[in-house]
Amino acid sequence: MEYHGDENWADEVEPTERELARALEEIVECILDHGGFPKQGRRQFDLYDWLFENRDSSYAMEVYVAAMSSDSRAFETRIARERKLVEAVLIKHLTGSDMVADHAATEYAE
Repeated sequence: MEYHGDENWADEVEPTERELARALEEIVECILDHGGFPKQGRRQFDLYDWLFENRDSSYAMEVYVAAMSSDSRAFETRIARERKLVEAVLIKHLTGSDMVADHAATEYAE
C-alpha cells in the first residue's frame, strides 16, 4: 500500500468517557442556545427540524403565544420546564452518536 501522508488513522485515539461527556454537554448547550450545531457553518443538527419531527406541535404554539403575550413572565416556569425536558431528550437522543464522538475527537485531541 502506498503512503500519501494523509493517512493518520494509526495515530487516532478513541475519546475518553469524560471527553465524550464534555462534547455531549457542549453540543446540547449549543443546540439550545443557537438552534443547532455547530453554531456557524453547515448544520449537523437542527433543533427546529428535530422538534418538528419529535415533539407535539401544540408546544410550539404555546411558547409562541407566551412570547407574544404582554405578560411573558407568566410563562417563565412553563418555558423553563419545557427547556429542561427538551435538554433531557436531546441528551438521550445524542448519547453515543457519531456527531458527539467526532466532536470529542476533534475538540480534545492532544
